[in-house]
Parts: sequence; structure tokens; C-alpha cells
Amino acid sequence: MILNAAVTLPQARQTASGQDEMFLVNYLANVILSNLLIAKDRLSRQRGEPRLLFISSDSHRGASAVDFEEFGCYFDYGVSKAIANYSYFKLLLNTYATELDRRTNGINPGQTTQVNLICPGPVNSNIIKAAPWPLRWVLRGIFTVIFKSPSRAAEPLVYLAGSDDFEGHSNVYLHMFSVKQVDNKVYDPVAGKRLWDESMRIWRQIDTKPPQSLIAEISPD
Repeated sequence: MILNAAVTLPQARQTASGQDEMFLVNYLANVILSNLLIAKDRLSRQRGEPRLLFISSDSHRGASAVDFEEFGCYFDYGVSKAIANYSYFKLLLNTYATELDRRTNGINPGQTTQVNLICPGPVNSNIIKAAPWPLRWVLRGIFTVIFKSPSRAAEPLVYLAGSDDFEGHSNVYLHMFSVKQVDNKVYDPVAGKRLWDESMRIWRQIDTKPPQSLIAEISPD
């Protein structure tokens, strides 16, 4: 499963659940779907090695540490904050994926679920479609001249998702075709556990009937 959901907005936009749309799409939706997929796989006792691949960005290295005081809170912001939030939510996603790897593989001997991350590099996608038109015009020129086409950018994704080279390997970060380490902040187990707990709390707040038993399937508590 390749988790690629992301948007970039010119300003804050509140969803029906009260969350910021970028937070909900770029981060929390990936959390919820990956939880449900792993829990369903375990309950069905399917054979094989599930692979979850989160699309990240090397821009996460410039993001600040997780701000738990504002985590999940809605507040207004403009273009500059929206651009910064893209990198910040990639930091959240990387931290979550690392914690997910701890919970699925570290506490369940013999249970292997690959949880890996990849930055495909700059991609000429349509993610800037909501930007103000002057900025969109400039960015479109940059994207067209410098960035890779989606089909070319997908090549390292296919490699990480299906190659035998990564059989039995989890918590891998691929920057295009090169294995790298993510930012050190991502590996902090205290921050990872708190991020997990806060994410589950918000999930329960916005979902009137969250599948609590499925969440517990991959929780050490």
C-alpha cells in the first residue's frame, strides 16, 4: 500500500470535523488508513509480508520538532505558513511511521510488517493547483523545467514497494534510489509515543464510532 495523500493550500481551511485540511489529509488520514489496513491484515491472518510505503519529502529536515501544544488544533494561516506546514507534516508522518514500525515489529516477534518511507524527489505534479494564480504561474514554470514527471518519479517507489532487495527490511528511508537516515528528531521514541497517543486521541474525537478494537491490535497498551 502506497500512502501518497497530500494537498498544499494557500491558507488554512477548516474541515467539517474541525481540523485543518492539510493536517487531516497530509497526516491524520494516513494514520487512520494504515492502522485499519494492518489491523485487518492481522485479523484475517493472511500470509505474506505486508508493505506500507509512506511518501515523504527530504524537506522534513528543515521542520521544527513536533509542537504538541498546537497538535490537531485549527488556526488561521497564510501562504508562507502553508508552505512550511507541508514540510512539518512530512516530519509528523515520518515520526508516526517510525513509531508504527516499533509497534508492529518491535513488540511482536515473528510478525513482520514493512513500514518504509521514500522521498521521490521533486515531482511535476498538480499539488500547486490551489495556489494563488501569480504564484502558481511561477511554480508551474519551475515544476515544468526542473522537476521530474510523475512516471519517472514513480520508479524508486516501485523499486522500494516490490523489490526483493528490501525483503524483511523495515524502517527504511529511500531518497530517490539512495538509502538514507531521516532527521534525528524522527527517531525520538518519547516523541513517537506521544505523537501516537495524540493521534489516536484526535481520531476518537472526530470519529463517532472509531474501531477501538482495531486500534488496540497494534498498540502495546
